[in-house]
Amino acid sequence: MAKKKEETKDKTERCATGIQGFDVLCEGGLIADSANLVVGNAGAGKTTFLLQFLHNGAVKYNEKGLYVSFEPEVAELYKAGRKQGMDFEKLEEEGKCFFLKLADRMNLGEIEKTLTNFVVKNDIKRICFDPINVFAIRLKKDYGIRVQIYNLISLLKKLAVCVVIAGEAEEEKATGEAELEEDVIFTKYLVDGVIELFSSGLGGEGDRAVRISKMRMTNHVRGPVGMKIDNSGIKVLGKAKFL
Repeated sequence: MAKKKEETKDKTERCATGIQGFDVLCEGGLIADSANLVVGNAGAGKTTFLLQFLHNGAVKYNEKGLYVSFEPEVAELYKAGRKQGMDFEKLEEEGKCFFLKLADRMNLGEIEKTLTNFVVKNDIKRICFDPINVFAIRLKKDYGIRVQIYNLISLLKKLAVCVVIAGEAEEEKATGEAELEEDVIFTKYLVDGVIELFSSGLGGEGDRAVRISKMRMTNHVRGPVGMKIDNSGIKVLGKAKFL
């Protein structure tokens, strides 16, 4: 069984995504115990990225994972996984992956308690959080939106897990509210890594592209790299040089 956490020459621990061609773009994968934002417009592949990250953790690296959803129904996530060869129902039965749909009425304190208890009880190492936009919309009914987003991300990082958060691209978000755009931008400053997915190849190889615009504590490819999504998930095709 391959190990999930590998050390580079500078002893930095990595959390490999297992997505074909991606981990080489950032010296072996995401930083262990970090929070990362995957941004893209509708159909860019955000959910696929999150599901592969979770599935590969369970199957390839023996790491238990949790998918926390504010919007997609669990049945829809199961279906999306099956289309690309990922049997999450089986993994959930085996206690390797879990899906948690948070109720609308839950406040931040309740969310924090629920996540902490779940992570400790089930030895969770990977968390997918989908999407931050809907979380921000709900907070409009409460106080201190940015403070609460900061507290949520701080909590996720303190749980000693590797987190991948999905966020709709500002220019194509469903609400069209400027405040929400600012909240997503604010989230980008809080996380350790920002991965942008594009539904066009940006002139490169493949019909889509991925770009790592930020990743703390590691060298990474700066420009867009071609990728595609097929019935086995995301595949990063292009090879770019480190700058």
